[in-house]
Amino acid sequence: MGPRKKKANRRRQEEEEANWSALCPDLLRCVFKRLSFTALNRAKSVCSTWHSASRGCVPNQNQIPWLILFPHEEESNKNSSSCVLFVPEDQDKVYTSKDLGVDFSQSRCLTTCGSWLLLLNRRRDLYILNPLTGERIDLSNNQHLPSDLRCDQVCFRIDNKTKDYLVVMLQYCSVFTKKGYKKWHDFPHLDCYGDFAYNQKDQKLYVHYPNDIVNIWDLSGDNPHKDRSLSLDPFYINHYDFPSFLNDNEDELYWDKLRGFATRTAVTVSGHVLMVSSIVQDCKTWYFRIYKTNLYGNWVKVKSLGNEALIYDMGITVVANGIPGIKRNSIYFSGVDHGRDDPHHIFVYDLTTQKMEPLPQCAFSTIRFSDARWFFPC
Repeated sequence: MGPRKKKANRRRQEEEEANWSALCPDLLRCVFKRLSFTALNRAKSVCSTWHSASRGCVPNQNQIPWLILFPHEEESNKNSSSCVLFVPEDQDKVYTSKDLGVDFSQSRCLTTCGSWLLLLNRRRDLYILNPLTGERIDLSNNQHLPSDLRCDQVCFRIDNKTKDYLVVMLQYCSVFTKKGYKKWHDFPHLDCYGDFAYNQKDQKLYVHYPNDIVNIWDLSGDNPHKDRSLSLDPFYINHYDFPSFLNDNEDELYWDKLRGFATRTAVTVSGHVLMVSSIVQDCKTWYFRIYKTNLYGNWVKVKSLGNEALIYDMGITVVANGIPGIKRNSIYFSGVDHGRDDPHHIFVYDLTTQKMEPLPQCAFSTIRFSDARWFFPC
């Protein structure tokens, strides 16, 4: 037996004799504290010793948004209690949750916060669900809520440890409720607003009014309170910032087919307010333009988001530099009325090329889903 083969056999024998379960718990905890949310959860499942050592370990703050896909309402009953999770880190894989005891095909996800979903079923029961643990919190006295509650006019925050929550409804009437409340309370001074964005990172609600005032509300405490106001110059959509063929066509019927311009508010990682304009051509091609205020308070077009990406549905940007599966200087958007039978109605708009394409995820090709929501597991 040659020396090289002897060395290989000796290394194999050492590996076989190594007992990874016998590692010092303090050493394991030092390693676990440095892991991401995804990596820590994988480490927990290695063995009972590692699972025990992981208790109390808090992973690094997760900056990678996951995508949760809900079953189509025509799916069979055996599939309607589970959902599908897409983790960008894992590139070509999707995961199916366990049976969560919820008929997702009969419910709508209004919004998300951390690992939690805010769901509304057809009986107008409003509840909070953690799809990773199966924990559920029911909200009482919801019968007065509108049956056509829109997903883009709801926000909430929840503490992952204490389960203290605050839910804000901004449709028709501005109300909120929190843990311990038996009814909804009026949210002050939120009449006639234009749009809003909620930044989960600092738990601030940015409410944009037609007069271009942005009121910033702090939702981190027991009750919402106004933090400060921003006075912005009037924002006007510049049609000439969009592709030239849109501006060359004067036919009003053509503009109607474009479904008009839409604008929403977004917030960057650093807390700067953005205005995001979009237009849809022939109900299939989207174009986006982003604006921010310069030093003089004037709105200017943003040519690049740098190392950030915009999650359009949530109205926030995330750090994309060095994060697997998230493309920098891009806009991610989903659930935009491309048809429930279209398996590719989750798109990425590249601000550099100004083109959109389906989310590059080959595993989606065989999955039928209706709505999809981004969330940040923690």
